[in-house]
Amino acid sequence: MLQYDNQAWNFFALAWLTLYLVPSWYKISIRLYKAFIGTKDSEIGAIARTSDEEKKAKMLKRNSKGLKALDQAFWISFGFTFLFSALFVYLYSSIQEGGEVNSFDPFSILEIDSGADAKAIKKAYRKMSLFWHPDKNPNNPAAEARFMMIAKAYEALTDPAAKENYEKFGNPDGKQSLEVSIGLPSWLLDTDNRNVVLMAYLIIMVGVIPFSVWKYYSNSSKYGEKDVMYDSYSWYHHSLDDTTMMKSLPETFAGSAEFREQNMPKEASEKELINSALAKVKSQMQKPNYNHPILIKGNVLMHSHLTRQTESLSEQYKEDLRFMLGKANSLIDAMISVCQHQEAMKTALNCIQFGQYVTQGCWLKDSSLMQLPHMSEKEMSKNGVESIAEFLAADKDDAKVAKML
Repeated sequence: MLQYDNQAWNFFALAWLTLYLVPSWYKISIRLYKAFIGTKDSEIGAIARTSDEEKKAKMLKRNSKGLKALDQAFWISFGFTFLFSALFVYLYSSIQEGGEVNSFDPFSILEIDSGADAKAIKKAYRKMSLFWHPDKNPNNPAAEARFMMIAKAYEALTDPAAKENYEKFGNPDGKQSLEVSIGLPSWLLDTDNRNVVLMAYLIIMVGVIPFSVWKYYSNSSKYGEKDVMYDSYSWYHHSLDDTTMMKSLPETFAGSAEFREQNMPKEASEKELINSALAKVKSQMQKPNYNHPILIKGNVLMHSHLTRQTESLSEQYKEDLRFMLGKANSLIDAMISVCQHQEAMKTALNCIQFGQYVTQGCWLKDSSLMQLPHMSEKEMSKNGVESIAEFLAADKDDAKVAKML
């Protein structure tokens, strides 16, 4: 008769856990190695040639190395891997203590030594059969299965034919084509656990699985091509047309759905911070078309970046700006795609140029020399060169020009 086999379940669970744990620990090891040891400064662009670049290099090192390089997804993965590893150790220790996968062993079933005599066998049988008898354990399938195994074990040790079969084939019923047990833990049959097992089944089947499917579908249905949210595409279709000017693109970019939660002011005091930053960049901004706090904050942050005035921002606003810039490439590509779809080629070119401005940290009136990482307006005015064309045409023997090289 088939029985629930704890050891078979342990081996089965270990096999599946191994399939998860080996690649998971490998990936975690790689991430930890890169975060603390294996990432060179050149790989993250943290090579400083000027004092301004030193600040950027320090920021890159701070955000790309150490604990800050490990995002939320890493810690969630690490948590699950650690818990499954603990379960792996527990199952492995259970196997070590319990021996091999269950096979029919009458001595083990009757809990007697392999050399026990007929008297000891009979005594053990009486004791265990009384304890596990179905009449004393009503509505207990585990007890019923145990009682039948005890009867078969006693038969294998006392009946000559059954004993001969057991000694030859390992089973009192004779040669078996295949020995099979149910690879599930025996506590599933315990009547004391019946309500818990049923409740867990209902929670998983009626709650966890439907919720997981709904959560996955609701999240995946928000995103289109290039992992850009459909709400962002809708906003671009509404905001971009053939008459859209370059100056209005930072506001359009700030309205992307990806920023709405991040840039929503959470405290009344933020209004003063936004007004303070707005006062410094207002001369470079086009009059906003929308008065929504999310758009105003995002627009101000983008102009602070484009005009290189981020030093005055609070640490939280700097973090919000880095979040926006981290998604800039894919979102600007989406803006260009929308312009192409609407056949607004002039606006598409403006979006391409806007992407260059965002990458270079320059804006409309800035010299092309500002593209160079070590160049500033102060440096250009001091050396009398204000454009790349003037720089190329200048005398390289001139001390001021040579200083710029």
